[in-house]
Amino acid sequence: MLKSQIKDAYDDIEVAILNIKTAPIQKHLSDLQYAFNKFFSDSNCLGIIYTNNTDKLFFGDYIMPKIEADRVIATITSDHKLIVKDYYVELDSQLFSAKFGLTEQEIAAMLVHDVGTLVNNSGPAEVVVKNLNQYLVDNKETLRLSNLIHYKEMLSFGFRDALRKVTSLFEIGKYDDTEDTMGDFIDWVPYKKFIISGMEKLNRQGQLFFNREVRDKFVVLSWVLRVYNDVVGYRIATTRMLDRFQELTPSQIEKKEMNNFVRRLNRIDDDMLLESTEETYLINIRNKKFPVSSNVLDCLDIAKNDLVGIVLKQENLDPNEPDAIPDLLHSINNSMTMIKDYAENNVDDKDTFKQWNAMFQELDKRRRQIIKMKAYVPQRKMINTYKAQADQ
Repeated sequence: MLKSQIKDAYDDIEVAILNIKTAPIQKHLSDLQYAFNKFFSDSNCLGIIYTNNTDKLFFGDYIMPKIEADRVIATITSDHKLIVKDYYVELDSQLFSAKFGLTEQEIAAMLVHDVGTLVNNSGPAEVVVKNLNQYLVDNKETLRLSNLIHYKEMLSFGFRDALRKVTSLFEIGKYDDTEDTMGDFIDWVPYKKFIISGMEKLNRQGQLFFNREVRDKFVVLSWVLRVYNDVVGYRIATTRMLDRFQELTPSQIEKKEMNNFVRRLNRIDDDMLLESTEETYLINIRNKKFPVSSNVLDCLDIAKNDLVGIVLKQENLDPNEPDAIPDLLHSINNSMTMIKDYAENNVDDKDTFKQWNAMFQELDKRRRQIIKMKAYVPQRKMINTYKAQADQ
């Protein structure tokens, strides 16, 4: 698309927002959706919701990516690069209220930032994967695989929520123009200036908190991982907690996501037959790593070769390469996941199982060695502040 066409699409976004401020009717929301799809031509805005939020916390915008659960699993368990293509947008009515005094230019700049940061590249997904791996390291855990669609959808919710939070100005609480890929491209309006002035207006009203803790962006994902790994232990507390949160949140999308999470959680025992489904991405992951045509000993050799590769990568680690250690931890976590999954589901012989377990323990030892390295700089922990509530 020519830059002149992109500029026209941006102008259409501003006009649509001005019209929404005047009258938040469906036509004006559809105009904004159409303008987003023109401006971000490689992605698809599936719909825009305007929520009349009069008595609950301000949320600004709620941009939730729509991603198939299997694509989320692929991103977590492999080197698959995920770029968000589909998303929904929810607008808080307070964003357009006179009390904040935001102009259509400021609102447009902030919304364009949040959508663009989410859909322009694979960076957000890579940030979430790194923090998920950090969680596994910090808690000495291994992500277990499940063919059950409800488990996958639960994990998908946590992942998508984290994607939303690491890209939204209303969650981040500050604007970093050095990381905004559109900052130098959008030169037909003072785009950066509009974002900064808009956020300053919100901050003066106490609606944003600059320098928020990074861990806030991953608290839901860490909580989802806890529930994912212990559904029986957390089912009742989680259901009660999410029922309460649905009453508190003003976001229609968040309510729907929470309701779906509870529904998935409560159906896990009832729909176990779904475990036998053969055509799932998880089955393909296993078969790619350990082909069904190979016997257990052949698969053992494959796992041993993977271990050798990880050992060599660790021995030749370049501490000056910023992604070297996170990438190595990602490889170790994935290998531990695959080994545990295969051994528990395919190995009956006690002596052979010991060999699989020995590899698992070796990988765990190397993971702990990396943590102790001077070059290792951990990400901020995904501290689960929901834990106390869930345990009540």
